[in-house]
Amino acid sequence: MFSKEQFTDENFDKGLVTSVGDRLQNGMYTDAVLAGGKYLTKILREKGNVSSDGIQLAGEVLGGNAPLLRLNKLQTQSEKDEQKGIHQIVMGIYTGIRNPRTHDKIEDSEEYCIRVLILIDTILQYLNREVEAFDVSALVNRIYEPHFVPSREYAQALVSDVPKEAVFQVFEEAFSRRSEGTISEVKYAFHALVDMMADDEAALATNMIGGELESATEHGDIANLLRLLKPSAWSALKKNVRLRLENMLIQECGKGSFDVFSGQVKGRLGSWANTFGRYFERKDELAAVLISNLGQNWYTQNYVAKYFMNSITRIITGEDRIQEAVDALAYAAVVNQAKLLRTKLLEIGSKLPDEWRVPLFEAVNERRDNDEEYSLKLLGEFF
Repeated sequence: MFSKEQFTDENFDKGLVTSVGDRLQNGMYTDAVLAGGKYLTKILREKGNVSSDGIQLAGEVLGGNAPLLRLNKLQTQSEKDEQKGIHQIVMGIYTGIRNPRTHDKIEDSEEYCIRVLILIDTILQYLNREVEAFDVSALVNRIYEPHFVPSREYAQALVSDVPKEAVFQVFEEAFSRRSEGTISEVKYAFHALVDMMADDEAALATNMIGGELESATEHGDIANLLRLLKPSAWSALKKNVRLRLENMLIQECGKGSFDVFSGQVKGRLGSWANTFGRYFERKDELAAVLISNLGQNWYTQNYVAKYFMNSITRIITGEDRIQEAVDALAYAAVVNQAKLLRTKLLEIGSKLPDEWRVPLFEAVNERRDNDEEYSLKLLGEFF
C-alpha cells in the first residue's frame, strides 16, 4: 500500500500528481479525492472532445457500440467486455465517490484517499493507451467476402463497432471497391454506414454517389448506384444530377410494359421512380406518365401494378390528379381487366387513404356492369 509520501510522478500519472498538488501532504484528503476526480473529468473531455460531465460524460466517451474513445480494437468479446467494464467503473467513480463528496460534507482518511487515487491512476492508464488505428480495409473485406449476409440486421451488426471517426473512410473505400461485390446484396452495408454518419458526412457520401450518377449512361450502372442511395437523400443530390435522373426515369416509365405470361419487362430502369418518385421535383410529370400507362393496355397497366402500386398514392397527389388516377385504375381493373393490376388493387384497397378510397369507390361503382363479381369484391375492400 502506498503512503502519501510515495504519491509522486514516479509512481503515479504526472498530471494526476500535479492536479492533486499538496492537498494530500497537508492532510486535505477529501479535497485530494475531488481533485483527482476533476482531473479524470478533464482527461475524458479532452479525449472525447466533449463538454459534458459525470456519468453522461463517461457514457459519451466510453459507452455504446462506437465509443468516442476506444480502449482497444473492440474486435473480440473480451475487448468489448474490457471497454464496458472500464466505462462502468468510471460511472461508479462519479456516482459513488465524487458525487457524495460534492453534495455532502465527508471526511476521508489518508488510506481511503490513496486507494481512490490508485483507482483513478489505473483508469488513466487505460485512457492513455495507444490503440492501433482501426483497420478500414479489414472491415471492407468483410463486406465483400462470400459470406456477407445481405440483410439490414447483419449489416448493422457488422458496422456497429466502426469508430465514428472511421465511418466515412469505410464508406469511401467500400464505394471505390464496389465492383468486387453484388450491389443488390452489399447495399445494406452502405445504408448502415450512412445511418451512423453525422449530417455533413452523409451529405459527402450522397455527393460521392451523385458524382458517379452525373455521367453514368448504362442502365445497369445507374441502377447499382441508385441501390446505394437512400430514398430520402434524393433532394441532397446536386440539382443537375437530380433533374437528369428524373428525366431519364420518367422517360423509361413512359416505355414501361410488363407481360405477365412471359415475364418480359420494358422500362425496367423506370421502376426506380417507385423508390425515389415521391421526392422528385418533376413528380407531377411522373404522375401524368403513370396515369397515361393506366389508360392504355394490359402491358402498360400491369407495369404500373408490378412496380408502383405501393407508392402510387405518394407520387400522385392533388384532387384533380387523384381523380384522373382513380378513373384510370377503375378502367384498367374493371373494364380492361389487367390481370396483375386487379390482384394488386385488391391487396391495397383497404389500405388506401380516404382521398383515394372515396373517389375510387365511385369510379369502380360506375363501371361495375363490366364485371359485377370483381367490382363487388373490390368495393368490399374499400369500406
